[in-house]
Formats: sequence, structure tokens, C-alpha cells
Amino acid sequence: MRSLYAKIFLWFWLAMVLVIGTLVFSIGLTQSKATNAREEELDKMLVPLLAERCAKAYEEQGKTALSASLKALPPPRGSHAYFFGEDETEILGQAVPNETHAIIQRAMHTDNTQIEYGRGRRLVAQSVLRRTGKRYVLLLEVRPPLRPFLQGTHQMLAIRLASVLMVAALLCLWLARYITAPVIKLRKITRQLAEGNLGARVGSAGVKRRDEIADLGRDFDNMAERLEALMLSQRRLMTDISHELRSPLARLSVALGLAWRNANPEIESSLEHIERETDRLNELIGALLSLARLESGTEPTNREAVNLEALTREVIDDANFEGQSRNVRVRISRCQACSISGIRGALRSALENVLRNAVNYTASGTEVEVTLDRIHDATEDFAVIQVRDHGNGVPEELLGSIFKPFYRVADARERSSGGTGLGLTITDRIVHLHGGTVRAWNSEHGGLIVELRLPLSGALSANTESLSVPLQAWRPAAGPAAHLL
Repeated sequence: MRSLYAKIFLWFWLAMVLVIGTLVFSIGLTQSKATNAREEELDKMLVPLLAERCAKAYEEQGKTALSASLKALPPPRGSHAYFFGEDETEILGQAVPNETHAIIQRAMHTDNTQIEYGRGRRLVAQSVLRRTGKRYVLLLEVRPPLRPFLQGTHQMLAIRLASVLMVAALLCLWLARYITAPVIKLRKITRQLAEGNLGARVGSAGVKRRDEIADLGRDFDNMAERLEALMLSQRRLMTDISHELRSPLARLSVALGLAWRNANPEIESSLEHIERETDRLNELIGALLSLARLESGTEPTNREAVNLEALTREVIDDANFEGQSRNVRVRISRCQACSISGIRGALRSALENVLRNAVNYTASGTEVEVTLDRIHDATEDFAVIQVRDHGNGVPEELLGSIFKPFYRVADARERSSGGTGLGLTITDRIVHLHGGTVRAWNSEHGGLIVELRLPLSGALSANTESLSVPLQAWRPAAGPAAHLL
């Protein structure tokens, strides 16, 4: 049982039932001891007089008078009287209860009242010695009535028990709800925060409470406010730095152009190296700005009907052009017609990043295989795009980390062959913006498979705050991660 609410309710309810049962048992036990002591005192006072009267009636008037005397005895309800002679034979011929021989023998040899308990009854035996020299024994089998709290018919007892359990259940239900309500609220807010809504707060859920749970809610709000401030500051810093780098980079490009005009063959190789690094820096800054816009929710979200089949074929054509230099071909093996309501430019960028990554790291002379399928999962239709390369793949232990920004696999992502390290981070963010998921795994036959799953309902995330996931917390929604550019 995983529900805290159900656990608290059951434990409270069982505890209350045990307390009630213990209370009833203790009261019954205490009353039994007190009642037994009182009844024993009465037996020692009254039973000798009753035995003397029965013996006198038998000697003077016979069995008829004895029977009348026994019936006229005023013992408690539920008891029965027997009268024995010196030979321990019941004079009236009544069937004698079992296990009475010992108490009758003890009574025959003493004038004290003998009392014995067992099997829900009390045996009281009293001997009397007449002037004639004969000794008789009066035996009372007393079955005490039920205690007041257990008296009544079975139906009445069942109603009383059900009433007690119902009241206990209602009280425990209220207690469990009172304890778990703020915990459920805190769990809901925690999920919102984990999904990227940094503005989620517990708020007034625990204002009226003055306990540890209320303190936990307030501490959680303080933590969330601090996290939001830190993340906003981090994103603002990244955006500002990216913008500030653009200006000196633009001046550097102008200076480089002027240097090329007056360049002589001796410095051309150096200028070519500077130009390559400048292009790389420009690419990195562009990726950082795109990432900053996605995180801040300022990326344009004007939706349109996007034909995924046409978009996929278009991106594949561009990838084939880039793959010519490495003798790599991109082939689409299956492409079903489907459309989505989304941002065409963003979707193109997401797929382009995956394909470029596959083209760069598949083995020379191989093909990158692409499939586009329309599938029905549960109650929703999805477009599933899979891209498979024939490279070395990614070590299993690193698959869960590759979607992090700037992450590289040391033996396969060298600066000379890799990109900025932000391509698939941006892809992951764009796919999530469209309500989809990205995952990747190593193929059994070699290479890596990257899957983009997009809901064809095309509903963009309505809460722009949910896009504001800190860089350190980025990860694929399901399964392992993929290559990075």
C-alpha cells in the first residue's frame, strides 16, 4: 500500500479499535473481579442458611418438600440447585453436572462454603450436619449473566459494535485527511516545480496550521523562491554574455575581412585558422542565444500546420548534400503522411540537429536510416521519427548524460569533429515545447537510434514557465539520451 492517506487512516482506525477493545476488556475484567468478591461474600452468608432449610425440609417432609424448597431458593438467574446425601448421591435423582465430584467431597469434610469457577459457571457447595448425625450437601451451579456492556441479543450487540467502528472510522478519516491534505498539496507543487514551473508555491495551504507540516510548506516556498531567483539570474547572465560577445565578434569579422585584402601567402594559413575559429565562435553564440530564448519562453510560438512528411524529406535532402564530403548517404526507409500544429522553423532545427549529428558520426560509406511513422498509443496519435546511424554508438553508462549542455563523450566527441555541444540540447527543448519526448539507445546491430515522439494534437505547452528548466536539470523525458553535436 503506497498511499500515505490510506496508511494513516488504517493505523488510526486499528489503533482506536484496539483502544476500545482494551478498554472494554479491562472494564469487564475489573468488574468481574469486584463482582466475584462480592458474590463470594454473599454465598458464604446465605448458602449455609439455604442448606440448613433444605435439609430440615427433607428430614421432616421428604423429597416433595425438598423439591419445593430447592425451587423456592432465590439464587441468581441462570443457576440450578442439587441436594446430596452422605453417599454423594443426588437425592432427587437429577442429572449432576460433570466435574462436581471433587467439590462435593471437599464439602463433605468441612463446614466451610466451597466455591469453584470454571467454564462460564460458578459451583457453590455447602454441607450441613443435622442432629440426627446425617450430613447433606447443597450444590448450586450458578451461571452469571452477561456484563451490562455485553447484554442484549446478538443483533443488538452487532449494531453496537458497528456503531463504535463507524464512529471510529469517521474520526480517523478526518484525522488522516487533516494530516495528509498539506502533504498532497506539497507533492502537487513539487511536481510542478520539477516540470519547470518555478513560480509554483504552496501558498496559503498551511497558513492556518501551526505545526511542522506548515513549517515545511513555508520552507519549501522559500527554497522555490531562491531557486527561481538563481535560475532567472543564470539565464539572464547567459543571454547578456551571448549578446555582449556578438559585438566584438562582429568587429573581429570585419577586421578579418580587411586582413584578407592585404594578406600575403605567408599569413593566409593563419587567417584561415582565425576564420574557422571565428565561425565556430559565431555558431556557439547563436546556439546559446537560441537556447536562452527557449528557456526564457520568448521563442516565437506562432503555430501553423506543419507537414512532417514534407519537412522530413526537405531536411534529408540538405543532410545528403552535407554527407557527400564523407561519402555518407541519408536514406528514408519509411515515411507516413502526418501533420502537426507547431513551429515549423523550430521543428526543422530539431530534426536537422539530429540528422547532422548522425551524418558526422556514422562510419564513412554507410547510410543514415530515417523512418517517420504515425502510431496510436493509448488514446492519442503520435508522429515517431527515428534516426539511426552506423557509428560506434555511445557507452551505456553515458547515455543518461549526453543531453546535458556542452556534454561530450571523450573518445568520440573531440573538438576537431564535434560541434558546439548544444545541438541536441536544443532539440530536446524544442520537442518538449511541442509536448513530445526524445530518447535514444544503442542498436543491437551497431550505431545509435534517436527517436523524436511528437503528439499529433500539436498542443504547445500552455505554461511558458514550464519551459524555464535550468540547464543543470535538463534530461530526456524518457529513456536514455542521444549524441550531441
